Amino acid sequence: MVQLQIANIIFLQQTYSTKDIENIWKCQWKGSIYFAHGSNRSRGGLILLKDSLEFDLKSILADDNGRYILLNATVQGCNYFFGNIYAPNKVREQCSFFEDLENKIGDFIADGNHRIIIRGDFNVVNDPDLDCSEGTPKEEESIKCLSSICLNYDLIDIWRTRNLDHKLFSWKQKDPLIQRRLDFWLISDVCQNLVR
Repeated sequence: MVQLQIANIIFLQQTYSTKDIENIWKCQWKGSIYFAHGSNRSRGGLILLKDSLEFDLKSILADDNGRYILLNATVQGCNYFFGNIYAPNKVREQCSFFEDLENKIGDFIADGNHRIIIRGDFNVVNDPDLDCSEGTPKEEESIKCLSSICLNYDLIDIWRTRNLDHKLFSWKQKDPLIQRRLDFWLISDVCQNLVR
């Protein structure tokens, strides 16, 4: 028998949320919700927190275009930086987005004493051999910018770390068939032992 685990923190992207739906969703969730609204046709993200979680929010930053929501918080006595992102899909915009994200992380965790968890649709392919099926990815510059974040903040792609040779895709185009793994979790390397 599999025991179901109930999440204390949930990250959602492409929620297509707007300010007018916010109160309805807050009434339906028993806990806190933090929004980064897009439009009712694109973007948007949110982070939901279970009401029983020992969570002390220090600061929050939500993108007006629904591309990211960033939280600086203490959870059960430990300092965390949470990022829920939905990156652009054009390389030039991606580079600006990742450079801006790197600066914002630095602003949030100036003391350097935080565990970092970033979840989202990065719209890039980290490893063309493992994260692609057909087609040629063109995000080389974007990957350099994302790699800079990982290097500077000692982040790892935990799913790839645990699944070194496995291929699994989060995006698919049917005709012609092209598949990509664009969604992933970047976490502080020191958190590896906390991940199941």
